[in-house]
Formats: sequence, C-alpha cells, structure tokens
Amino acid sequence: MNRQALNLILLISQLLLGTVVASTYYVDSKNGNDGNKARSEAQPWKSHTMVQEAELKPGDVVMFKCGSQFNGPIHITESGTMEKPITLTAYGKGEAPRFTNPNDLNMNGNCIRISGSYIIVEKLHFHDTPPTKNAGRLQSIFKMGAVFNMFGAKHNVIRENTFTKCTKGIQSTGEFTLITKNTMDGPSHPLWTKPGAKGGWGPMGIQLGIGNQEVSYNTIKNYLTISSPYGSDGGAIELDDGRYHKKNVHIHHNYTEGNAGFFESSWKADYNPFVQKVYNLRIAFNVSYDGQSFVYMHAPCINTTFDNNTVIRTEGFGSNMYDIVYTAFDGITFRNNLYVGTKRCFQGGPYKKKERVISKNCWFWQVDGTKSDGNPLLVDIKGKDFRLRTDSPLRGKGLNLRQHYERDFAGNPLPKTGPWDIGAIHFSKKKKQ
Repeated sequence: MNRQALNLILLISQLLLGTVVASTYYVDSKNGNDGNKARSEAQPWKSHTMVQEAELKPGDVVMFKCGSQFNGPIHITESGTMEKPITLTAYGKGEAPRFTNPNDLNMNGNCIRISGSYIIVEKLHFHDTPPTKNAGRLQSIFKMGAVFNMFGAKHNVIRENTFTKCTKGIQSTGEFTLITKNTMDGPSHPLWTKPGAKGGWGPMGIQLGIGNQEVSYNTIKNYLTISSPYGSDGGAIELDDGRYHKKNVHIHHNYTEGNAGFFESSWKADYNPFVQKVYNLRIAFNVSYDGQSFVYMHAPCINTTFDNNTVIRTEGFGSNMYDIVYTAFDGITFRNNLYVGTKRCFQGGPYKKKERVISKNCWFWQVDGTKSDGNPLLVDIKGKDFRLRTDSPLRGKGLNLRQHYERDFAGNPLPKTGPWDIGAIHFSKKKKQ
C-alpha cells in the first residue's frame, strides 16, 4: 500500500473520530526558507510549490505573504469539507501576493490548478499568463486559465482576486463553483498564437465549461484583441465545452467594460454539440459597457432569461460593432433590459433575430438616430454614470420580478410590489458612492 493510500485511510479515520486538527501554513518568497516547517509567520516557506507537499487537510489555511512573487504552477489535489474548506489566501500588509506562469507547456500556463473540492482561493494577484501555441480545445484551450478549476472539482470559491493581463483569467469546469468579487483587466493579444498567421479567439475573462455555477459581482475589463481572423474578438464571460451539461448558470451584478462582448455560448463548432443545450441560464442586473454584442448565443436555450441589464454600446473599444443581441435559436426571454447604442449596433432594433426572442418591457435608444424608444435620461453616459435621472421615462416601466431578485446592481433593495424600473440600476435619491 502506497503512502497516499495510507494517508487517505488515516484522514478518514480522523474525520470519523473527529480528531483532525487544522493547520496554517505560511509562504514568503522574500524571507522564507523551504527548510522551515511553515507553521508560523516567523518560519515560512520560500517556495509556493511546497504547498503541494503539505498534504492539506480540511480546515487548513495556506497564507501567502503580501509582497511575495511566485513563478510557475501549483496543483491543489486535496479536498476540504463544507464545514472546513481549505483556504488559499494572503497575509501581511502591502501588495497582494503575485502569481504568474509564463510557460504554456507547464500546466497550460495555469498559476493554480484545482482538482479538489471545497477549496477557497481569495485575495491573490494573478498576472501575465500566456496565450497557447496549441489551438486544440481539449488539449489546451479548455485547460487554460490563471486559475483552472477542473472537472470533478466541486463547491469551490474563487473570490476577491485580481487578474492582470491573463490571457484567460478563470477556466471553471467544476460544478457548484462561486466566482465572485474578482477584478480582471485583460491583455490585448489573442487566446492562441500561430507562427506566420493571426491568432484565433480573443482573450477571455471567465470561461465556464459546465453548469451549476454562479458568476457575480466581478469587474471585468479589456478582454479584446484585434489580432484575430474574426476581426476583433474576446469577451468577458463564455459558456463552452460540449462534453458537459449547461444547466443552472446564474450570472449577475457584474460590471464589464471594454471587452469584445459580454456573454457568448457556443454550439456546433464545439465538441458533442447535442449535450450543450443551455438550461436555466439567468443573466441579471449586469452593467455592460463593451464593444460587440451583449449576447452572442449560438446554443439552443430552455428557460433562459436576461433581466434588468444595462447595456451601453456607444463606444467601439477598437472592435467591430455588432447587433446588441444575437440568438441562433428560440428559447430566450428578455425582461426590463435597457439597450443604448449607435446605428451600427441597432440594424433591426436591439435583436439580430427578433423573431427568436421574447422581449418584455425592454427599452432601447439609438443615440444617433430616431428608430428607438427615446432617450432614457441617464445621469451621465459619457461619464459612465448609468443611474436614472429623476425624470427618466424608465422609472416604473418594468415588470416586478421580486420572486427572483432582491437588490439591484447598486445594492438598492427592489420593491416587493408594484412596477420596477428598467435597467440594472433602479432610481435612488442616494448620491453615487
């Protein structure tokens, strides 16, 4: 019997007896020593790779010192429990600990790869992860990401991290994952490189590879490249990888700016397309100030709703301007959304294939034309203040969806009865925070 099996038997015995004692490990790239035991701030490890040797247990915490810098990947294979997750976080004062992996051939450029469950990754800074030289989806693209949450990993949380110039910030193919309160600022290069030719696919903030996931309260900016055979490409959030189901995804209260689109889901260009129908997708109370489409939905949808989003398309951000909403199949309902854009993205109103969608109580304004519902009277579009003015015609013109949502994008409580406002930010007399 090998050591790993013996440790697993010991851990199960300890769990049954209630004798597992959680440990805290400290890692400091500047002042640590890998000969230390790492159980105190005074004796930290130097190398983050030592974490892979620790055989983490439920309740363990790995603390990375602020100001530290780590190069290369680590793979977290152990699991916590619902009551005692394993946490990777920061300690000390100063800049958040920084992680990079410039080598695409070393774990696909991942900084942290997770195959265990009940893992929390928080308050870390990931930067400058590379494009891939291998355009194969299964071999590379679906494994990329500064943080790669693998298939089989469940109930993990990725929160309050910073991602700077990562070709893909997060790849999550683990169910029951929460991706929340992260800040992302993307690169200007494509997802893959090919010598002598333009790369294909733009960079991505978050790519989801399976259902049962939540993406909320993130800020995602500048995931866009013009070095692509598609012209400009990239995006804030994508739902791809036809090997796995696409049920129960909730994307809400995110702010996106300067990306080549907010949301996209693939279909026949992917693997095993007949398992990639989208069920129970809900996208609500997001503010999207991007280029290209707000929604580019190739996949068939069942019970899918887009509610109370504010979509602004007055700037191209270097990208071609597409219709704000494109859907290839029936099955999507749009409610209480505000669309603001130019003629270039309003060829036939807000919907490229309007016969395929159900639209209720939405409002669109063509800023350089007359084919629209009129000026929504926002506080300051050029200044990116998308709140409603006192005299806005959007006030009280929306459906009440209180059975699904409690607060708007700005955190204002939503009325329990009576009509709602249109858009992500309901009228409030409070000053902008």
